[in-house]
Amino acid sequence: MQSLYLATIFAASVACLLTSLLIFARRKSGERSRVILACIVMFSVGNYIPRFIALCHGEEPRLVISVPILLLALFMVISYIMYPIEVISPGYLNFRRIVKLYTPWLVLVGIYGLSLLLGTTFPPYHSLLHMFPQITEFNVWFRLLLSVLFFAPVLFIFTTPYTRRYNNTDKAWMLKYTLSFTINIIAYMIVLMADSLIVKISYYYVSVGCSIYIAYMELFERLIEKRSAKIMNVVSIDELDCEEINPQIRQNPLCERILLHMNRTCDYRNPDISLNMLAGSLFTNRTALSNALHELGYSSFSTYINTLRIDEFIRLINNKESANYQDAFYDVGFRSRATAHRNFKRYTGKTPSEYFS
Repeated sequence: MQSLYLATIFAASVACLLTSLLIFARRKSGERSRVILACIVMFSVGNYIPRFIALCHGEEPRLVISVPILLLALFMVISYIMYPIEVISPGYLNFRRIVKLYTPWLVLVGIYGLSLLLGTTFPPYHSLLHMFPQITEFNVWFRLLLSVLFFAPVLFIFTTPYTRRYNNTDKAWMLKYTLSFTINIIAYMIVLMADSLIVKISYYYVSVGCSIYIAYMELFERLIEKRSAKIMNVVSIDELDCEEINPQIRQNPLCERILLHMNRTCDYRNPDISLNMLAGSLFTNRTALSNALHELGYSSFSTYINTLRIDEFIRLINNKESANYQDAFYDVGFRSRATAHRNFKRYTGKTPSEYFS
């Protein structure tokens, strides 16, 4: 049975490593969700390998009920909700929000470190059930608290503000992801409660299976839908007559590719869009892209992107597709209200209230 346990950990490490590399290789330009998911799955590899090495040397790995392992597991659980948040609301996660997301975990780490400095001991236990007779002790109920908190991050998925930047997902995908995520947590809770080698072996199959299924949903089910010609208020991409937009476009094929790409992907809605990112999507370089934008009549990349955003903002308000100006500005890719108002007035010569009145 010990040999099977060792082989299972090795197989789980290889499966997660290959899954992470595949997701990263299939990452999309302008979308961070796949990069985040690849990093999260790679965390699992970093967690499995030390246990595999310890078993190979005949050592006993850290008990799953030890505080460091529980804190590491909680860190993984929090990390796993970063991926759906980025899917639901691309660009919503910034440094400040990521720090806020991990703040409760950092507080728990601080409490654990402080308790060690104060001389608190954390005796080894093999399962949660073994701890219940000492439920009144700090080292026991602190571990129980960490175990219960595994389920809390799931709730954050449904409090993330949804944005219409992309038609990235639907409710069915969210439910399937949440179900896979919850099954993984329940399986881990069973490991914490049962000191059994067969349970531990089964957990690896469940955990890796959930990771692979999530990767499958990302690569083959969660396809970014293209906005229809009706929504875009333009003809279809195949029928787009770029020559009518600018007579010089036919002289530079890159100009046509820029228009087709933006029409198809709406990448201007991504607040992180950059000249390098767009150049990579079009398989060109910064200089060629800048020259093409000049031929299209734009003085700079930012002018081009902000023009598209303002046009889309006006369309959203005219069609009553946004509840208010601030939501509409956020939907089209602006990070702040002040920047959006400044660009709107530069583009139209009026404030939004003046323009729509």
